[in-house]
Amino acid sequence: MTTTSKAPSTDTAAISDRVSDVHSRLIDHWFPCSSVDASVGTTAGSGRSEKALFTWFASRPIAQARAAVLTTLLPDHEDLHADVRSAVEAGDPTVLRRLRKAIAEEYPTGRPVVLDIFSGRGIIPLEAARLGVTAVGTDLSPVATLGGRLLADYPLRDWSTEAAVPFASGPESEETLFSDDEPRLLRDVRAVLAEVNKRVAKAVAPYYPANSRGKVPWAYLWAVSIPCDQCRRRFPLIGSMRLQFPSGREGDVGQSLELVIDGDRWRSQVVNGDPAQQPTFSAAAGRKGKSARCPFPSCGHVHTLDTVKAKGFAGQYEDEILAVGEENEGVGKTFRAPTADEITAAKSVDLTRLDGFGPFTAVPDEAIPPGNQDTIRASGYGYRTYGALMNDRQALLFVETVRAIRSIRTDLLAARLTTDYADALTAYAAANMQRRLRRSTRGAKLAAFGGNASRKGTWVQVHDIFADESKVSFQFDYLEAGPGTGPGTWDSVTDSGLQALKKVIQGSDAGRPGRFRRASAIALPFRDGSVDAVVTDPPYYNMIDYADASDLFHVWLKRCLFDVFPDLFDVPGLQDKTDEIIVKRGNAPGEHRTRDFYEQMLSRAFGEARRVLRADGHLVVVFGHSDPDAWRRLLGALRDAGFVVTSSWPSRTETSSTGVASIKVTVAIGCRVAAANRPVATAAQVDREVTERVKTAVREWDRDGLALTDQLMAAYGPAMEVYGRYAKILKPDGSHAELDRYLKLARTAVRDATALKLDELPLETFDAPTRFAVFWQRLFARSDVPKGEARFQAQADNLRLEDLRGALLTESKSGYKLRLDAPSAISDKSSTFEVVRAMAAAWDQGATEGVAAVVAESDRQPTDAHLWAVVGEILAQLPPSDTVAKALTAVQRNAGTIANLAHRVATELAATELAATERVDQPTLPFTIKES
Repeated sequence: MTTTSKAPSTDTAAISDRVSDVHSRLIDHWFPCSSVDASVGTTAGSGRSEKALFTWFASRPIAQARAAVLTTLLPDHEDLHADVRSAVEAGDPTVLRRLRKAIAEEYPTGRPVVLDIFSGRGIIPLEAARLGVTAVGTDLSPVATLGGRLLADYPLRDWSTEAAVPFASGPESEETLFSDDEPRLLRDVRAVLAEVNKRVAKAVAPYYPANSRGKVPWAYLWAVSIPCDQCRRRFPLIGSMRLQFPSGREGDVGQSLELVIDGDRWRSQVVNGDPAQQPTFSAAAGRKGKSARCPFPSCGHVHTLDTVKAKGFAGQYEDEILAVGEENEGVGKTFRAPTADEITAAKSVDLTRLDGFGPFTAVPDEAIPPGNQDTIRASGYGYRTYGALMNDRQALLFVETVRAIRSIRTDLLAARLTTDYADALTAYAAANMQRRLRRSTRGAKLAAFGGNASRKGTWVQVHDIFADESKVSFQFDYLEAGPGTGPGTWDSVTDSGLQALKKVIQGSDAGRPGRFRRASAIALPFRDGSVDAVVTDPPYYNMIDYADASDLFHVWLKRCLFDVFPDLFDVPGLQDKTDEIIVKRGNAPGEHRTRDFYEQMLSRAFGEARRVLRADGHLVVVFGHSDPDAWRRLLGALRDAGFVVTSSWPSRTETSSTGVASIKVTVAIGCRVAAANRPVATAAQVDREVTERVKTAVREWDRDGLALTDQLMAAYGPAMEVYGRYAKILKPDGSHAELDRYLKLARTAVRDATALKLDELPLETFDAPTRFAVFWQRLFARSDVPKGEARFQAQADNLRLEDLRGALLTESKSGYKLRLDAPSAISDKSSTFEVVRAMAAAWDQGATEGVAAVVAESDRQPTDAHLWAVVGEILAQLPPSDTVAKALTAVQRNAGTIANLAHRVATELAATELAATERVDQPTLPFTIKES
């Protein structure tokens, strides 16, 4: 990460006094990596507020988005570094004003234009809009496009001349709710959301009876029931009997659920204390995989998971209320058994009598596409539509929420608000409904916290349905948040949403509203050469099924907004996935979103970016993935689209994120259109340049504390910088050197640059399998490694993964793991790493004599420095309690004795082998190696 200096200036404003080099930008030579790293965990830099406003599955931390936009637009002048660091770390308004002025002085009126072709929720366009430039975001998903408008368009508009909303109940109420200095948009969104809650509560009141104190309970615990195959009696599938942990307060012993059996029937009751009964749906002790056990004492029949699933597809599931959650002043939340009135009211819902919305049914009847069991988990249990992801009463609550939002928009227009403002307020109400969906399906389980003896408090809440990135969870026992107050209710998500909106508005002073359009990245609706910079965060390969996961939001949003935003939601069915550039997870029949499709479509998207870019424009791609194949396809797409990498800047950006792609490091990759007159080079020449460039980067990464595994990913950038300098790279036979060659070389250079030494022996002096194993252990320890990563790691040492399988690696569904157990055989051709593993196993079988026999059988000298260096290396990487570590510690302590014995055994073996030339019998060792 070298810095190229220009003639310094004492003040940022002085930039206007010099002629800028429009072809060189900060990102070409410098990026505030350490500032991004320091800021992503802070309130100012994490983007938590921006992410809380609208649910989407991946986004840049504000710090990295701001750094990417600033360094892409600003000229390459060293005197700007301090202001950029300050803007990234603290968002200082004074500094941002100076940088905003500096950018404006670099471009003619109306420019620059910054485009994000995969805008998602709009984090990158927001940062461009805050700088006062023309920010444009496009996304294939209408859900994401709506999110961009809510984040980076409406909060930056001036709504001060709008008519008053008609929902304030009088001056006293208004004074209580609002303060005079509060932004107009924030006050009106609060009023609209309160009105929605009021109307919905009235509409659903018959189905949610109040308790004895006149309060509506905050939550209801449900479970799916099935008929027993043996006794034919129906019973609920309960995964946990725990309701609350003891709090540590006197007399509070927690609460649990119990099933009371009465003849052929059951009922639930809530008891104090820890659970006394086993769940009816759980894994048997010592076994994997859950099963359902009939709780009737005369039966007890066990149903396999496949049997339980089959009952769902046969339509045999029914929803049952088990418990009711109350809020009690001074006591907190408690649970009780449902009353007969509550059970009757919940079962009285009739969804067939509900009027639809325009061309759509009231409850979403859109079918979940086949092969979506990995993303929409309930579809693997017989739930076929998005409406079926809720029980009837939950669905009714959302239908009435849609109806309330639509009626409120009619009232807003009647009150003479402009259509734009009425639409904006309606959109925020719909987004609040969308955020509530996160805690409102059969995947929203009861989350009970506590259980620590030192903790003096416990709490319960509704778990997010996106418990694993973008996968919609499924639970047989799930929690319904009602129309009252408490976690997961409308009031709860309103409070957090308003706080998020407030912070977004406060951080967007003097910005220019962004523009958002739904569009495919392979067919951008812009003129040639009309954009100064494309800054984008492309889809994460196979990590997130964006459209499939957000279809749950889409089916409800379109019922609310189909005629409000017809450009987004006036469409039949689900979101169009024809052009979605991802690798689809699971085994959907006829799936077109494959790895090759991803690379081809991404190349077309970057080709479109090249078309709309000005001749002096920059493309900046922010990307992170743990699978090297994802990088190969991304970089290949850039190359195929005619771009060359000019810089790459790693940042530790995901430490502050939750519910998003699990990547520790992402890389901001600066790109320019490839020059027409690039030279031709030999592969040997480029090999040397790539190796030196990566080694230089590694030295800087080491100083910055970047982890070794992260350096492997970041190394692709500098390798591609060199690769892109040449039009052709020729191998000795005249063929072209492929991209893969330099991705592998980048990883090898990282390994070599780390100067790994084992007892002062350079790693390159060890045999290739041992180099591979030692580096693997340092990188991954005993964890499973994805197959793509394992293959690339093997290729760095010119090894084939197939040859390492079994000898050094064990394979499972989750990937590969390094073997430390005994190898199947030892010979003079065995790698040093295998010999050391055999020595560890031999200690457990034959102590010093067994280890000496291994050394002799491997034809190693007992004093071989490489052998003992690997012993020490394995020990250094393992915890002392590990059985292999214990064995090798003993081996180390007895090295002298083992050496003497090995000399003797080797002599005996030599004599035996000589004798074997005169007879058929083979010698017998004092040690045998177990089969793994």
